[in-house]
Amino acid sequence: MKLRKMYWAKYHVKHLKKWREYAEKIAKAAKDIVPEAKVYVIGGAAEKRLTVLSDIDILIVVPKKSMRKNLRVNILEKAINTYQLPWDAPVEIHIVEEKGNSVYKGKKIPVLE
Repeated sequence: MKLRKMYWAKYHVKHLKKWREYAEKIAKAAKDIVPEAKVYVIGGAAEKRLTVLSDIDILIVVPKKSMRKNLRVNILEKAINTYQLPWDAPVEIHIVEEKGNSVYKGKKIPVLE
């Protein structure tokens, strides 16, 4: 069992090292669906404190009119199908309206400005 855990950790860290590449794929997909979207990397990746238990937090800020049901799913599908984001990429997408952007404190790294 220990061997499997070690393999998973190594595999997961390999994904985490590609955080910028994955963020760009998500950003492109988000902008395809909502052209006015602003995309940021937040959390551990932005603050250079990723661990083996981390995921890649991506904040997508959209105008209110863009808040649609299944937007998160649509962005992920587009990133996977069009931009070859690995289906098992450890990304966590957070979608907020422009006015809700202030809820996310800490460092934000803009993607595809």
